[in-house]
Amino acid sequence: MPIYGQIVVGPPGAGKTTYCNGMQQYLRLVGRPDTLVVNLDPANESTGGTAHAHAAAHAGEEEEKEKHSDGGDDNGQEAHVALPYDTLLDVCEEVVNLSSVMDELGLGPNGGLVYCMEYIEHHLDHVIELIRARIRPGTYLLLDLPGQVELYTHCTCVQNILARLTKDLDLRLCLVNLVDAHYCADASKFISAALLSTTAMLRLELPAVSVLSKIDLVSQYGDLPYNLDYFTECHELERLVPFLDGMGGIAGEGDGSPGDGEDAWYDDPEYAQARAKTRQSRFFRKRKRMHELLSEVVDDYGLLRYVPLDITDAASVGRVVAQVDRANGYVFVGGASGGKDGDTCTNNSGTETDDEVNDMFRCAIQTEGVGWGYEQLADVQEKFLGMYKESIPELERRNNFDKDKN
Repeated sequence: MPIYGQIVVGPPGAGKTTYCNGMQQYLRLVGRPDTLVVNLDPANESTGGTAHAHAAAHAGEEEEKEKHSDGGDDNGQEAHVALPYDTLLDVCEEVVNLSSVMDELGLGPNGGLVYCMEYIEHHLDHVIELIRARIRPGTYLLLDLPGQVELYTHCTCVQNILARLTKDLDLRLCLVNLVDAHYCADASKFISAALLSTTAMLRLELPAVSVLSKIDLVSQYGDLPYNLDYFTECHELERLVPFLDGMGGIAGEGDGSPGDGEDAWYDDPEYAQARAKTRQSRFFRKRKRMHELLSEVVDDYGLLRYVPLDITDAASVGRVVAQVDRANGYVFVGGASGGKDGDTCTNNSGTETDDEVNDMFRCAIQTEGVGWGYEQLADVQEKFLGMYKESIPELERRNNFDKDKN
């Protein structure tokens, strides 16, 4: 029987470990008790944690983990940190880890991480044997991968590892590409993140679901230049180029616009002069042109569509799982949510049994179109951004500018 799962990637700080922890808890609650994580990130080290998930079943494991996590050194740092999720395999404990490589070979963090991933690729037979010995029919896997861009642009080790795992273990995987939602408040960062997401999708050659993580925190990073659906649809990124030097300008206007409150310094003549000089500089023109070309590349491929995610909200997590299940085929295969021993969920007559009904989420998304749409997006925007479509700052500035012009 094939094994279904997710490959979790994204820039450092996007919340990959938090996502794996929250997704594991959610999937276990909705009827997939054998959801386990394979930690393939050599930098995601754990001391005092478990080597694999079945060890966590022992009675004293949680108490021992608490003892380790409570320890600290003289500098106030934790002496032992355990991974928050249950692992089937942790490469840091059983294969290679970044800190040892940096100490022994004198490499920096990025170079050491590339070395670690190439080491895992070279010893992939051993990794596959460990996974095959522990995996059971019906297991659902979450693969936690590192997010450094070098691994997806300068080498093929991650691509080769996933190809071998998919072939030898008969995996049905979906790429979950996390991007921190606060990038929406910074035009340059969002364009870069969109380019990285497109690169990962092209290099790994897997069905993908792109996610805006930490959507519940996006309001803390300032106003967005456009409505939230602009960032989720991810079309016409060149519209962000006029906002490269901040969110105070009007799209299409070269010298910005007066504002109020925090933007009151727009009226300062010295600032206006410096701003105009900066926009006329050779560096600024080249930087603007570069972002225009990067936006054009992303738009030409047209692969991106982000799903907002608040990992603490069950409904939000459920919408992501809906997309993932359709992408990797889990929802379309009878028995995909089988019992502990991989029993099928349909009987000989083809009717649903109690085991299939117990997987609440699988039953809930049988109807195409249920899960994500304009109404859900409007709810997310109102809940986390506190604004409606008619109250977007960029639109208000545009209206005020038009009134003053007339």
